[in-house]
Amino acid sequence: MKTISYFFLFVFALTTNNIFSQISGISASKLVVINAETVPESKIEFEPSFGFSVSVEDSLQISSDFGFRFTYGLNSKTEVGISLPVNMSGINWGLKYNAVNYNNLSVGIIAGIENALIVNNSNEPKYGTFFKSYAAGLVSTYQINKKLSIDFDTQIQNKFHYSKQDFHWFFNSEIGYYIPSGLQFVTGIQYEYKPFHENEKYNFIINNGITVEKAENFILVLNFPYQFKTKNTPSSVGFATALTILID
Repeated sequence: MKTISYFFLFVFALTTNNIFSQISGISASKLVVINAETVPESKIEFEPSFGFSVSVEDSLQISSDFGFRFTYGLNSKTEVGISLPVNMSGINWGLKYNAVNYNNLSVGIIAGIENALIVNNSNEPKYGTFFKSYAAGLVSTYQINKKLSIDFDTQIQNKFHYSKQDFHWFFNSEIGYYIPSGLQFVTGIQYEYKPFHENEKYNFIINNGITVEKAENFILVLNFPYQFKTKNTPSSVGFATALTILID
């Protein structure tokens, strides 16, 4: 079992006041970067996830969220999935297709749709009034040896809000190293750029964490992200965890 969490990136994005995350609902092999491998055919991955973040701008802000992911292997090369937080503030659909496998390199295509409900002051969703985003991208995995591998993904997202729309570009990469006891040590970076807007901004996040693969069909993921202070974005630190369960 090599595919693990990607949903808790969505959870962490919510806790950092960014209601639109990258493509979610699909699997990864490390912390947050999507890999080219898919969930095995006719099998399901179920995953509860939790994350929180702490940021300081004008005052101390602490945010948290909890959610679930379901991903299904349609065939040997394709998976589809859905992720959603428990407060139903957003519903995310994702698809991944493993397009190329050549020696130690694999390349895939990903796409996703997100509907994010607007919440009013009474915390009741205004159903029928929502943001929407569409995203697509490429993913790749390079297996350096049996213990060491690198994942990379790049995505572009088009977000709609009434008559307005914004583009977001994402570039993400992680490297992971396995040790014999079933632990994988991972470090990586995420970069988001939002051009063509009066509030132009970019985000830069470093992820450090581990995956624990002690039991068959179960993987525990622990991530400690740090978001640097950038233009129009405060710095923040966080913690995110997920338990991935493969159901035969």
